Amino acid sequence: MKASTISKNQIAKEWNSNEITLAARAAQRHVPLGGTFELTPRCNLNCKMCYVRLDPLTMKEIGREKNAKEWIALAREAAEAGTLNLLITGGEPLLREDFAEIYTAICQMGFIITLNTNATLMNSEYAELFKKYPPTAVNVTLYGASAETYEKVCGSAAAFYKTIEGLEMLSSVPTELEVRTTFIKDNMHELDKVREIANKYTKRFAINAFVNKPIRGATSKAENVRLSPREIFDLYQYNAEYYNTLNDSDEIALEKNMDTDNHIGVKENGFDLPPKIITCLGAKSMYWITWDGKMLPCGSFSSPYTLPFEEGFKKAWDRLPGLFEDIELPEKCKNCEFSAEKCPNCPAILQSETGSFENVSEYICAIAQERGRRKK
Repeated sequence: MKASTISKNQIAKEWNSNEITLAARAAQRHVPLGGTFELTPRCNLNCKMCYVRLDPLTMKEIGREKNAKEWIALAREAAEAGTLNLLITGGEPLLREDFAEIYTAICQMGFIITLNTNATLMNSEYAELFKKYPPTAVNVTLYGASAETYEKVCGSAAAFYKTIEGLEMLSSVPTELEVRTTFIKDNMHELDKVREIANKYTKRFAINAFVNKPIRGATSKAENVRLSPREIFDLYQYNAEYYNTLNDSDEIALEKNMDTDNHIGVKENGFDLPPKIITCLGAKSMYWITWDGKMLPCGSFSSPYTLPFEEGFKKAWDRLPGLFEDIELPEKCKNCEFSAEKCPNCPAILQSETGSFENVSEYICAIAQERGRRKK
């Protein structure tokens, strides 16, 4: 293994080990340690469960993509405010013609960078770019183990082969490569085969079976293809049993990755901070900036938001928590016997599922009940 690979992977390992502690301490001081730049809602795939993909016509009705100059300037402001880690995502960020310009500039600022991509657009130019400026981590989505499944899930059989080609290219980049899969009814039968493909390129394989409704103008029919609560936990249990047989604590931790990512709690770290309606670190030490320039606590929210490109990053960040002070969970949630079971019914999920913070989602309630039943 090249020295640069060892160095970069060591940075990723150290960051993975300390991110939550650092983020919790940053939250105590309201420092925006970690952020997401959602460069575009466009994607070359059309996955049935996608919650953010927009077509060009809908985009024009909502707003406009911020240009490279704007993103680069905002990154400088974010760095000055204390941001250390940036997640670059979409849509599919590699679709942007100016991706290399944006990426190169923020790399030169010294951020710890994570890139989300479906890998289908990887080419020799991007491979050279990532070798010159290696992202600390790259998360590649793998939606199936066959062209047939990709056709069903993403609308493109050819994308399966493009993804494999992309993984091949990324495996030579000095980065921490992780393969991630979201499971719905169309691909849940391929867990073993998907994991087998992932293991050819990395030991980091994470799964997700929680699929929420589309937000911010997206129009997928995710609720028609998502798994039942029983299927979700059966899938997680089956995957956990595989890792348990390896008797490797690192592998077991990865099996839990995408689930625990949704519950990076401040209470466990001793910082139960306002706005208390948000029980993760969103608006406390983490933020999400949408393609059209809205700052949110995380990518699952639609509103309320601030406007960092217009009012400046620091002002937008300082105003963000106050927008959520008067928001409360529905009474049914407050009094629910499963509220201590890490119910995923956070305000962002409430909003995406029901369109407001005031209504409950029977689907999320059923997930909480199933989780509680299994814990007993």
